[in-house]
Amino acid sequence: MKSDLLAARLAGIVGQEHVLAQERCAQYAVDGKAPTAAVFPATVEEISGVMRLASSERLSVVPWGSGTKISFGGIPERVDLLVGLARFNRVIEHEPADLTATIQGGALLREVQAYLGQRRQFLPLDPPLAARATIGGILATNASGPRRLLYGAARDLLIGLRVVHADGTATKGGAKVVKNVSGYDMPKLYIGSLGTLGIIVEATFRIYPLPAVERTWVASFPDGEGASSAVAEMLAAPIVPSSLEFLSSPAAQSVARLAGLSLPQGHVALASSVGSVAEAVDAQLGQIKRISERNGAGGGFLLEGDAQERFWTAISEFMPGEHNGRVGAVLKASVVISKVLEAVRRGEEIARAVGLQSFAICEAGSGIVRLHWTNNAGEPGVAVEVMAKAIEALRDSIVREGGNLVVMSAPPTLKAAVDVWGPVGKALALMQELKQQFDPHRILNPGRFVGGI
Repeated sequence: MKSDLLAARLAGIVGQEHVLAQERCAQYAVDGKAPTAAVFPATVEEISGVMRLASSERLSVVPWGSGTKISFGGIPERVDLLVGLARFNRVIEHEPADLTATIQGGALLREVQAYLGQRRQFLPLDPPLAARATIGGILATNASGPRRLLYGAARDLLIGLRVVHADGTATKGGAKVVKNVSGYDMPKLYIGSLGTLGIIVEATFRIYPLPAVERTWVASFPDGEGASSAVAEMLAAPIVPSSLEFLSSPAAQSVARLAGLSLPQGHVALASSVGSVAEAVDAQLGQIKRISERNGAGGGFLLEGDAQERFWTAISEFMPGEHNGRVGAVLKASVVISKVLEAVRRGEEIARAVGLQSFAICEAGSGIVRLHWTNNAGEPGVAVEVMAKAIEALRDSIVREGGNLVVMSAPPTLKAAVDVWGPVGKALALMQELKQQFDPHRILNPGRFVGGI
């Protein structure tokens, strides 16, 4: 369908001022593919109308929150229509006494936290780029961050969901109360599905009271072995950290500079945060400090208030190649906790062999390893084929140890040369069947999910 005709039909659903024709859609390109039109509905009925039009015309649809996760996934087969959720941005319902909140999919996480914070409550989600991430994008990509250690991932906090499907049908699953045990837990099906089964328009979460006090101890270690031993001891001790983050040496230096700290050159860092009443926080951080020193820590910093916020923001916003023209890839490995350091070291070794630098930021207590591979400053870029082989070599070593690795972000040329998802085994057949049932005409994000779904 031609851009002007599509824009006119969309305008009849949402109003002309909420539609962009092709010449104004370049900013919404996915892996270099710009949509024919972009539409920004404000109600479930409008989204349903848009999807009915897309279904009848067999137009592919890309759901768009704020764009922070849009580089995740494979190269789309086609991009006809972008459905933006910028106007779908409210907290619909908040029950402070029940510790639940229902939030629209386009709401920015930072605005949700500000709203809940007025009642001394919060939603314990802190994915990368949290300040710009939307609720729907976090759920669609199953994004998590340091607080996952204590509070769990998004699927652990979700209790209800409202979705608009490829044919425009809107459905609800779950409930608005925490105790809900009847029937299948359908909302979990959409978590991490990358918008290929439906557009998430509303989500109901279990929320938590803000801790009375929260502080962070950042310990500096001369090597990763000491930090790894400290992690093992902390996880076995009677302490309850909300975050336990390991930073390789180059990542530690970068984050420290952004946070206004000074770490010794060559040292790695281990950041442990605790939130509770003041006495409990002091007691647990004291124990964390002693464990760190016992395992070779050469010093550290106690952070609270603005200094603490700067530190964790630097981790959330970490993108070492973004500001200096160094191009690379962001990889995410999931490994058993005892293999975190091994995955970091293997990533550094393989990257170094092909002329790349590896920055590692890891959820040490959850086994999540994020590797930022960038070209070395001042050196020519690494060939796409070489980087693709390096990623596959790292994936092979991690899979052999029972883990997995996905490419979170990469230029389209690199995506075309490597499987961004990796092997999924017998689960692929079930995923393909679900796609066929929910979206038989392959309208939603075709080609971007596992196995080209």
